[in-house]
Amino acid sequence: MIFKIIVTFAPDYIRKTVDKEKRISDPQIGEIIFRKNANAKRYIIRLRNKEVIVTIPLYGNYTRAKEFFLENRQLVLQKLQLQTTARPAQNIDETALRRKAQAVLPAQLAKLAELHGFKYACVKIRKSRSRWGSCSSKGTISLSFYLLLLPEHLIEYVLLHELCHTVQMNHSPAFWALLDKCTQNKARKLRQEIRKYHS
Repeated sequence: MIFKIIVTFAPDYIRKTVDKEKRISDPQIGEIIFRKNANAKRYIIRLRNKEVIVTIPLYGNYTRAKEFFLENRQLVLQKLQLQTTARPAQNIDETALRRKAQAVLPAQLAKLAELHGFKYACVKIRKSRSRWGSCSSKGTISLSFYLLLLPEHLIEYVLLHELCHTVQMNHSPAFWALLDKCTQNKARKLRQEIRKYHS
């Protein structure tokens, strides 16, 4: 599909005097904000409450930032659509959900660890909205109690994902090979599926 984005840049000789933020308009997405950040090391696209923000490294430029956005435009559209269709309901009893998670998830994690030969230091249940789980370098696995809102097979995928991090603290080919071994070669398929959900 052909789309048009209009953006006007200041001439080079006055560019130093303009603000470090620029905006363009996309017919489907709406306004895209481009911001320079002295601490950024690469171009990044973030979605914040349906607001699309493209971060530009200090020595980057707006032309390349626009190209970067266009290269990832379809993915941005998909993410925005998922935010409106896959977000859990807001009237959740979080206290009850946390209690259930504390009763269910540690036992399920221990069972999977024993089944696949993993060892970890401890498990913590948290109220995390940014990630389903994490694993520290000391072997502490943290799980969001929102995990219980996922289908059972995706809960298991997250638990196995974090258990694999006790061996591979990265997302290298070795990590995915290990996770594939634990999920009957379905790691990447499950990864794509879980992206439809937001904690």
